[in-house]
Amino acid sequence: MSHAFTVQITDKITSVLKKVEEEITGSGGSFKGDSEKGFFDGKSMLGPIRGEYCSVSGNEIRITITHKPFLVPYHVIESEIKRYFLIT
Repeated sequence: MSHAFTVQITDKITSVLKKVEEEITGSGGSFKGDSEKGFFDGKSMLGPIRGEYCSVSGNEIRITITHKPFLVPYHVIESEIKRYFLIT
């Protein structure tokens, strides 16, 4: 089962994705993609988290969580990912 949500951004998509990549890889995860689409994975205390993203418009990114630990609720992961996208 997956969970999708949209994030509104206020900066250029390339700048935002670069910051997100730095955050995710800086905490031991991986990030691959461009301004159109890509995928990422990260670690939690309870296991791996994987997802993908695609550009919906110039200021919206659609994120889909494709894998998560059973005990971690989607809203917790969504909140953390949104934090990455809102870093300025």
